[in-house]
Amino acid sequence: MKICETNHCTGCSACYNVCPKKSIKMLENEEGAVVPSIDKQKCINCNLCIKTCPENNKIDFHNPLKVYAAWSLNENVRKNSSSGGIAYEIYRYVIENGGIAFGTKFNDQMELEHTMATTLEQVKEFCGSKYTQSKIGKCYLDVKNCLKENKKVVFIGTPCQINGLKSFLRGEDINNLLIIDLICHGVPPQKYLKDYIRYLAINKKVDDISFRGKNNWYFTAYCQNEIIYKKHNKDDLYYRAFLDGLFYRENCYNCRYAREERVGDITLGDFWGLGKKVKFDYPIENGVSVILVNTEKGKKIIENLNKRIFMEERTIEEAVEGNAQLRQPSKKHENTEKFKRIYMEQGFDIALEKTMKD
Repeated sequence: MKICETNHCTGCSACYNVCPKKSIKMLENEEGAVVPSIDKQKCINCNLCIKTCPENNKIDFHNPLKVYAAWSLNENVRKNSSSGGIAYEIYRYVIENGGIAFGTKFNDQMELEHTMATTLEQVKEFCGSKYTQSKIGKCYLDVKNCLKENKKVVFIGTPCQINGLKSFLRGEDINNLLIIDLICHGVPPQKYLKDYIRYLAINKKVDDISFRGKNNWYFTAYCQNEIIYKKHNKDDLYYRAFLDGLFYRENCYNCRYAREERVGDITLGDFWGLGKKVKFDYPIENGVSVILVNTEKGKKIIENLNKRIFMEERTIEEAVEGNAQLRQPSKKHENTEKFKRIYMEQGFDIALEKTMKD
């Protein structure tokens, strides 16, 4: 049984979470991407996985109601964030009002996973961009249980993960759920990042990584808060490969969510191109977030943050012009197919060197 077309699968894990018999596992395919695998011995052919899969259903898009350039008024938050620190301020608002936050962090095995936070200290681990696909695990089930307990929940993820959650929760009461999608370039499989850390042959155990934030635009690896590797994106092979679109999941190059209309209550990203055509009267070198407010629920949250964030209304045209992924999916690198072929034959190290070293 096939849940959806292989090249369309986003690895969102909605099927994994909805299966009543736990007959689905998310396993790496030959390209390293995580896809569902069905245990035929456990499967009862209920077809819930097929019915829930977002790729088999019409997407519920929203046209943005408002667009803002924004940043946190807390300079420490802004300095340690990828852009303007708006995600942290939303997390903070929900946590301080007794809610639950879901975001991504690296675990002890250096796997990026979606997880639950109930304190601001835990939320701090969600900060910063992580240029690999996160593992959803059973997070959708956790969200469902929190909502049944009448708790307020915020969930931030890529658009395909957000739509996976929406598909999984279809028919449930989601009045207490705030969903936020990110302007996404595409995601490499987690295996590539783990292989790259091994390729670097760092003689200490890497326990954290950053791409943006305090060491902005540097691939930085840490061991117990000590920097043990640091290279600018122009010099680091993995970072360059990511920015150039070399090794995203296959579905990312045909992404259905790379458009102006959005799936979340709010959309967050960097406000690239701000002020190029229409004057912006404030300095932007410390990072600026673009906020697309897509629903009335999202609008209410942003209004409640007005004492914590600076924001100026801008046009959707300016946001779209500065963010290519609000217009179209990322394009394949000229060496993408070559990378995949060498990766499957000779492994990550050789594939990366033969496609990116020059």
